[in-house]
Order: sequence, then structure tokens, then C-alpha cells
Amino acid sequence: MKKVILILSAFSWTCSFAQNLTLGHTTANDLLLKGNSCEKLIEQHEKICQWKQRIEPLFEIPAINHSQCRALAKNSYSMTVSSCLPTFVKENHNKPLQRSGANCWGTAMSFKGISDTPRFIWSDEMTYWMNSPICRKLAEGEEKEAGDILNVFGPEYVFSGEDETQNKGYLFWKALNPKHYTESPVRSGYSGYHNFLHSETYISSEMTFGKNSPSYEDEFRFNLLKNVYGRSHTEECQENQSIEANLRENQNESQDIKGRRCDYFTNVYRCENFNTYFLEQNLTDEEQIVWVEINALKEIQNKLFPLLHSKSILISKTEQKSFLEEADMSAAEALSQLASGAMTKNKEMLLTLQYFTAQGIRKSMELARLIPATEAL
Repeated sequence: MKKVILILSAFSWTCSFAQNLTLGHTTANDLLLKGNSCEKLIEQHEKICQWKQRIEPLFEIPAINHSQCRALAKNSYSMTVSSCLPTFVKENHNKPLQRSGANCWGTAMSFKGISDTPRFIWSDEMTYWMNSPICRKLAEGEEKEAGDILNVFGPEYVFSGEDETQNKGYLFWKALNPKHYTESPVRSGYSGYHNFLHSETYISSEMTFGKNSPSYEDEFRFNLLKNVYGRSHTEECQENQSIEANLRENQNESQDIKGRRCDYFTNVYRCENFNTYFLEQNLTDEEQIVWVEINALKEIQNKLFPLLHSKSILISKTEQKSFLEEADMSAAEALSQLASGAMTKNKEMLLTLQYFTAQGIRKSMELARLIPATEAL
């Protein structure tokens, strides 16, 4: 579907199939909400404020009222969201990107502190965190909150020529739990399993925030919930916590998933902030050392993030070599320790975070075309 953009005065409005709410932005990169009632706009504004407060706990939610709602025509109103935008969102949403890099999973999890800036995350990495003590799947009937993570699943297709052994998630599971990862039952085509397709940050029953893919063509942006990529139009399949994905892992049997009423569906998860979680743990000296290494790797990732916005930003060959050597050495060390045997759950999670944070540096450099790619997206 082509993106249609209308220029209206100083504003740009993103058109969508939703008739009651449209999303746009001002020249100052504030979010613009447009709808058929002030009450609806106030409700959406408040949800975004709640999201910011969960990311930035010291933020005080301002009073939102009808005085901030502007009448455009009969049954047509607009409202600007500015102070309630999380800092990263205010600075980055709707801005054109020049290089590929961060993807949907990396964007969603960055708001949980897995990284200071969005990075590339693998589906296997995302699956690990969704089933760790840091995250949990909401119970059936449990109310969703702004900041929850919306996960999209659909039928898995294997493309001819794919080499699983090049996937960092595959290498991770082979080290941590060799029996976890099931080889594809087909060389090409439909596999009989679900695929973990996409994640967005849930804000309200009307909207989400995310990035569709690692491509520079996909910006960080607000999206209408009903238009989230891969979603079934069947209401019973949306945010249905009773449905479990049949992923290709743990030696699961393949099933005839394609064509079922809910072959595409979404689940909602709630995750804690990574920094808060680990700082509240009574980490051992060994675990503290891993935590320090993770934060050093995050600093490298922070230096790579500005490459997404500008091709004129340069990193010297010496610095590139240093980043890559540290990342590769750190990833190999973490993988070796993960394969070594029994350990506490905290150490397992920290080593997992170290491994993928390090691999994220290499992936960022590949996607920015600083080094040759070693695996497909």
C-alpha cells in the first residue's frame, strides 16, 4: 500500500483506513491527533503521557483538557502532543533515515532499557526475553497498559538458500540449549510452524509506536493499531492471550497452521526495565563483571546509532576496527560461558544480553555498510 501524505498548512497528516483518528506531526515534530471528538483526543493524549511516565518515571503528567482541543470543522478536532512525547520519540519520530539498522524488536525493547538507543534484535533473542523473568505474557482478560509490547505471529515460510547456521540466534540456542532449536522440516516454502513477525509498543486501543523493519525506508513512527503489519482483520485474533504460537523450537511438531481463522494473531507482553531489574538483583562479583561489560558495549552502540540519521557522520577505520574487535571478542566469550553448563538464571540472562549486545554492534556496522554482511536480514 502506498503512503499518501497531504500537506496542510504547517502540518503533515498521514492518511489511514481509520475514520475516527488520524496521526500527523508538526514542523516542530510534535504529534498531531485528529478525530471526531475532543474526548477521544484527550483519551489518546493521556495514554501517551502514561507511556512517557513509564519510560521516564520522574515525568509529571500534565492536565489535559478541552482547551487544548482545536475545532477544525463540524465533528472534526485536532490536538497537539508535545511534552508527553518520550525524549527519544520527540527527537526521532517521522525523521528520514539514511542508513538501515534498528528493527521493530530493537525499537520496542529499547524502551525497556535493553539498549540506550534502538539496535538490531533477532527474533530468537526476542523470544528468549519474552520467556524470561523480565517479561511475561498478559493473562486472558488482563487490561493492557501503555508501554506493553504487542507481538505479531503468522505462518512461517522458509526461503530457498537460507543458511540457519549464520543466524546469531541459532548459534545462541545451540550453545545454551542444543535441543531447543528445531531444524526446518522443509528446504523451501511453508513449514507448519508460526513465525515471530513483528513487535510494536502498545499505547492505546487506537495506536502503537514502532519501526516496521531494519530498512532506512522505515522510520520510527506512531501507527494506528488496526494497521500494524501482519495483523489479522479478525477481531478474535487481535491481542488474544489464549492463543499460543507453535514456534519451531523445543522439538515442537509441525501443524497445519496456514489458512486457519487465526493463522495471524497477536499477543501482548509486559516487560520490566532491564536496568531496574538487574540493579535490584543481588548480583555476584562475576555477574557484576558481565554487567560492566554490557554497559561498555552499549556505549559503542550509542556511537553507532547516529549513523542512521546521517551519511556524513564518519567513524575512523581505527575506531571501526576497535569496535569490531571488542564486539567479536565479547560475543565469543559470552557464547563460550553460556555453553559451559549450569549457572544462575541471572548469569544466564546477563551473558545472553552480553552476547546479543555485542552481536548487535557487528550487525549495526554491517547494515551501515561499514563492513561486509555475514548474514541475511
